[in-house]
Amino acid sequence: MKIEPILCPCCKRSVRLPSLDIVVDHCKLPPLQARILGAIWKGKGHAVQNEMILAAMDRGVDVKSHTYSDMKVELCRLRSRLREVGIAIENVGYAQGYRLVLGEIMVKVLSISPASRCDATA
Repeated sequence: MKIEPILCPCCKRSVRLPSLDIVVDHCKLPPLQARILGAIWKGKGHAVQNEMILAAMDRGVDVKSHTYSDMKVELCRLRSRLREVGIAIENVGYAQGYRLVLGEIMVKVLSISPASRCDATA
């Protein structure tokens, strides 16, 4: 599977290590999926408990109380959108939560240079 580069919405240059906002914009995520990704993104690669994700889902304008099943459905949809740009959300363990996994290219860049984000967004 070919991974498409993420472009900065301002300057249209390729971004090696995108911010949450750039990923949401690039993947055109609906608000509910953006809130889920935001909750998992805050974990910085560590496990984020299901309760934290459900709480983030319920923070939106659509004040519906979401269930665990709703979360699983939206996670499936979100994972398919993120796969195209080399970002994954992995299960940590049974009912222990989820964690963010950036693609190989992004991880290599992160280990080489922490200041690799697009300057236009700073």
